[in-house]
Amino acid sequence: MSGTKATYRLEDIKALIRRGRWFATDTALGTALALGFDDEDIQDCIVNQLADTHLYKTMPSRDMPNRWQDVYRITYEGQNVYLKLQISYGRAGVVSFKEDESGRFL
Repeated sequence: MSGTKATYRLEDIKALIRRGRWFATDTALGTALALGFDDEDIQDCIVNQLADTHLYKTMPSRDMPNRWQDVYRITYEGQNVYLKLQISYGRAGVVSFKEDESGRFL
């Protein structure tokens, strides 16, 4: 089951990233690099561009069913981006940062 209300406050995620308390999965880093973005771009996208209005849904993690992830869609630097974010053990986690191929932006 998924929902349309965020599990985590976006401001809390942004605050953790600003303090350097964040991580990105290898997959998220790899797909971001494929789009031409590095970890500074990931931080900028989330901290300076992402808004609550970009929330698409919240959903359970596939790997850890008791963990929830908030999914956002945003156009960043001309690229349509699909992000999955969570807070885990006091750090903001970027689980996914990839091209949004949903057609939502057409």
